[in-house]
Parts: sequence; C-alpha cells; structure tokens
Amino acid sequence: MNDTLRYAVYTASIALVLAGNVGPLRLSRLGSALRVLGFATPLLLLYGWYLEAFPAILLLVSAVTGSLVTLYTAGYSVRKYGAGTLQPLVDFFTLSVALVFTSRYLIELVAVWLIAEILGFFVVVYDAMTGANPRAWPAGLRYLVVSMVPADLSLMVLLALAGLRASLSTPIPALELDLSSPVIAVVAMLGFMAKAAVAPLHFWLPDAHSIAPSPGSAVLSGLMVKMGIYGLVRLVTLGSLNADAAVVLCLVFGSLTAIYGGLQALVQSDIKRILAYSTISHTSTMTLLLGLYKMSGSAEFLTAATVYAAAHAVYKASLFMDSGVVEVLTHTRSLERLGYVSRVLPGETLSALISVLSLLGVPPTLGFLSKLAVFMSLAGHIAESWVYLAATLVVVFEVALSVGYSVRYLLAHVGSPVYRYEELDPSSGRLSPYVLALSSSSLALVFYVVGSATFVPLADLVPQVLMLLGIFGVLLGVVGWITYAMLKHGRRDEAWLGGARP
Repeated sequence: MNDTLRYAVYTASIALVLAGNVGPLRLSRLGSALRVLGFATPLLLLYGWYLEAFPAILLLVSAVTGSLVTLYTAGYSVRKYGAGTLQPLVDFFTLSVALVFTSRYLIELVAVWLIAEILGFFVVVYDAMTGANPRAWPAGLRYLVVSMVPADLSLMVLLALAGLRASLSTPIPALELDLSSPVIAVVAMLGFMAKAAVAPLHFWLPDAHSIAPSPGSAVLSGLMVKMGIYGLVRLVTLGSLNADAAVVLCLVFGSLTAIYGGLQALVQSDIKRILAYSTISHTSTMTLLLGLYKMSGSAEFLTAATVYAAAHAVYKASLFMDSGVVEVLTHTRSLERLGYVSRVLPGETLSALISVLSLLGVPPTLGFLSKLAVFMSLAGHIAESWVYLAATLVVVFEVALSVGYSVRYLLAHVGSPVYRYEELDPSSGRLSPYVLALSSSSLALVFYVVGSATFVPLADLVPQVLMLLGIFGVLLGVVGWITYAMLKHGRRDEAWLGGARP
C-alpha cells in the first residue's frame, strides 16, 4: 500500500468520526453509524505489507473496541454529565491511539503519539473541567509528568538516533538505530515502560484510570498502555539494543510490578481501582515476556506477549465499561455499597462474567489463548536456566492473584449487599448491549488470531484448534444462557436488601 493511499485512509477515517460528532448528529443513529465506519476504515491498512503481527492485531482490536466504546459513550455521557460533550474527546483519543499502530515512519509515530497523549490528558481531567471532581487535576498532572514526559524523551532519543531524513522516509522496522550504549538503552526503555505503567514509573496509572470517565478508562487501560508495550516491542526486536540492560530492566521491574499490581488490586474497595491495579500487573507480565524474548531470541515469547496484549485490551476495556454501567446505575463504585447489580441488570452481570472468564484464561476466550501461549513458551525453555523457572513462578503467582481480585470485582454484581442505595437508574441498562458485545468479541477474535497463524506454537494445527475452539464456544454459549436465566430468575426473589424488589 503506497503512502498516498494510506493517507487517504487516515483522512477518510478522521472525516467520518468528525462528521459523526457534528451538532445534532452526535446523538443520532446516523452519527453513530458514521463514527463506527470511521473506526472501521483503518482496517483497510491490514492489507498493507508494512504492518507486522503486533501492530496488525492491535489495530483490529482498536477498531472493535473503538466502535463499541463510541456507541457506549453517547449514552454514558448524557446519563452522567447531562450532555454529549465527552463524545468527541473520547472518539478522537481512541482514533489517535489506533493510528499509532498504523504508523509506517518514525516521524508519523511520534506525531500521532503526542496527539494521543495530549488527548489522553484531557480525558483524565475531564471531570475536573466539568466541575464534577477537582481531584482529577492532580491525577492529570501526574499523568503528564510520569507517563507522558518519559515516553516523549524515549521518542526524541529514537528520532535523534535515526536522523530526520530516515525518520521521514525509512520504514520503522528498517531503521538502523544504535542502542548499544547501556545508558541510551535504559533511557529508551524506561520511557516506554512508564507508558505501560511498569515500575519504577508506574504510579501515575491508578489515579488516572480510576478518575477518568469510564469510556476514557476503557481506552486508557485497554489500548493506550499498549502503546508502551508497542514501543518496547520495537526496541527488543532491534539487534543493536544493549541486551543486558534490556533483559535486566524487563525481568526485574516486570516481575516486581506484576506481583505488586496484583496485590494492590486485592485490597482495593473501588471497583475501578481494582481494574487499574490489575492493568499494572498485566502489562508488567507482558514486559517480562519481552525480556525473555530478548534473552532467548525465541519468537514464542514475542507471540505470547502479542496475544496477551490483544486479550487484555478486550477484557479490560469491557470491564471498565461495565464499571461505568455500575456507577451510573448505583451512583457508587464502592464494593461495600454494591452486590445487587445482578438483580437489576442480569445481562450486565453476564457481560462482566464473560470478561472475567477471559481474564482468567477460560476457553475459548482470547484470554485462554494468551495464557496458553505464555505457559507453552515458558515450558519450552524452563530446563535451560533458572531464570525461566523464576519467571514461571512469577506468572503463576500473578495468575493466582488475578483469581482473587476478579472474584472481588464480581462481588459488585453478585455479592451479599448490606447497603441499599435508593436512587437506582435502571436506564443505564441501555448501555449493557455494548459491554456485552465487546466482552463477547473475545470469542470471535480468538479465531482471527489462530487463523492468521500468528499463534506460532500451534501454527501447524490450525484447523484442529479452530474446531476445538468452536466446540468450546458452543458450550460456553449454553453455559452463558443458563447463567443469564438464573440471574434473571433471581430478580423475582422478594427477600433481598430488606425485602424490597428492585
């Protein structure tokens, strides 16, 4: 695909999203259709030879997530803020993040990256700008200083190493960058690790993701942190990168933050902070896998990180959208005041359950494929060095922690409430179909990932794997239908929360 055609795709995508946000179209069905078409248009770039596996898969995930988030945002913004002003901000933030993964040249990557970061800042401080929550200003400032500035420094280092001419004309994979110096390698790595919320510059994420409006949180956690992982992928695949510095940074800080994030998620009472700390744990595990890739040279670790990133993007975005539905319904995010959502919106509980099953790696979700890829890659090298054994133990511990905080999150839906919030807003149920669609997309995307032979360990068994996943999909559908029927039946129970029916 030549550059002229590629820029035409960019222009069409931006124009469609902009048209869908103009005046009365913003809240109309036509406006929604235009915006969805705008997010789908960049998929034409999948047929461009310049996209490798990681950006291609993340582009597809971004298109799916962006299309459903834009539909969700329209109703969310009106219900929470009384106006649709959040819509264009979230839409163009999502689109800018998606275009990061389509950049062919370094100068394009830097330009779109900076735009995405600025829009991300306004998403984080949106509640402060509207007067809803002044605490968003410190969270936004921390986002700028700890996430944006280090990442920008990494990008400037790469620009300086590449030179202006090469940045404008040489495709990113073909750039010759000298990162053999440990100091330069560390500076470049730390900036992208900060964007992915990996220690030591991880502490911007919990406040930013929990304070931002839920559609913004979905994009921040589902897609934007993958920009940091994408930057790390670009670095670790460079032969000139100082391997010792990269491996130490990824393995040490990735391991520590994976455990730290999971432990913090276990003790949170705010459902959005549970999800925020969970993101820190997962992106750190991806960073750990990239360190093992640089150490071993095995493509299996890179594949595992790729599938993990795609799975996390889907289930974490859908869970943040779910938290928004819960907040609009109950006017609270505190677990102590929740536990009855399933009695009011059983369909929303089903959506959350599907996303949690993907997080836990239950077949046939994309999360299952990611867990399978991670453990297969580790098992293939565990006899070679104690490092792989230690990494395996870290991942096992991270998985165990994920079970704990996932159950805590579900308590918001099916817990034992001791508090009755009187001002429920059942109209929030109109947002549930978009959450269910995104959580269920994990089942469809798994076929794309396997069918594209990106999943290296099973590349020669694709037909058999697809058939097995299809069978598992049918079984999960039956279980989901039974679960929904049980949850819906539970609404008839008069003996809840003091005997009052919702």
